[in-house]
Amino acid sequence: MRTLSTLLIAFVHLQGTAQFDRFSFRHNYAFIEDGPTLTPLKGTYRVEYIGRGQYWTMIDPRWTVHHPGQPRSLTPCIKVNGAPLMVVEMRGIFGYPDNKLIVIRGSDTMIVDLNLDGRMETRMLERTAKLGVPPRPPVLLPFRKGWFTNIDLVLEPSTIALTDRFDAHWASRRTEVLALYDTARHSFTLEMDGLRTGLTTIAIDRDPNYAHHLLEFPASGPGTRFELYLQDSTGVPSTEPTLREDMPADGETSKWVDVTDLPYGRYTAYLKWGKLESLFNLSFGW
Repeated sequence: MRTLSTLLIAFVHLQGTAQFDRFSFRHNYAFIEDGPTLTPLKGTYRVEYIGRGQYWTMIDPRWTVHHPGQPRSLTPCIKVNGAPLMVVEMRGIFGYPDNKLIVIRGSDTMIVDLNLDGRMETRMLERTAKLGVPPRPPVLLPFRKGWFTNIDLVLEPSTIALTDRFDAHWASRRTEVLALYDTARHSFTLEMDGLRTGLTTIAIDRDPNYAHHLLEFPASGPGTRFELYLQDSTGVPSTEPTLREDMPADGETSKWVDVTDLPYGRYTAYLKWGKLESLFNLSFGW
């Protein structure tokens, strides 16, 4: 109980130091050269995420540790000094008490603790108030060998100066930035691995940096349709479908649907054909 009390006190403290919204703790990261000039990290490198441990008072102890690192994709952003800034897109981190980004370039390794310090969000709110939102600009972190905490790197005077320089560049390239973050596309599949038990749950993480979101409903045979029923806070689905999508008649073509304005939350979802149906859960979150 002591651990839980500490967590609650820390959370209340963070709430008092930052104004949270649906973007809170949803930070993207980009690594730059550790020097006086704003230069995207050079060479070939990879980024991995590690989430491990458990809040023992809240989480089933059978949850996996997710170790070693999970590879993260690098997305090209606007160019800085002729080279694209590569961004690691991260959703909010709440599932584990220990969250890290591992950056490996050649024989050099950098470990960054992704803590939940409220100053991260405060600084991001200050930046986006000047730049406009969405999208949020990435958090810049200088690459160096060793083990560091994200907020400590962000608050270094040199990082602050380089971030200010980048934000001015970001603002001057507003049209290019908005084009990069115009549309996000998400897909899901209902294929089974033969070992699953219980109801299939599919989570779609709608990135708030993007203006539009498209969801691909998979081809599922002729005469099929998908029906989604939004659940209330108690898990009871609506009586009328929130969304119905009739699939192409050939049964072999998927269908892209604009879900930008679809409320986020948990849906009871059905794949129906004739008098038959298959039930699954579909969740939309930030």
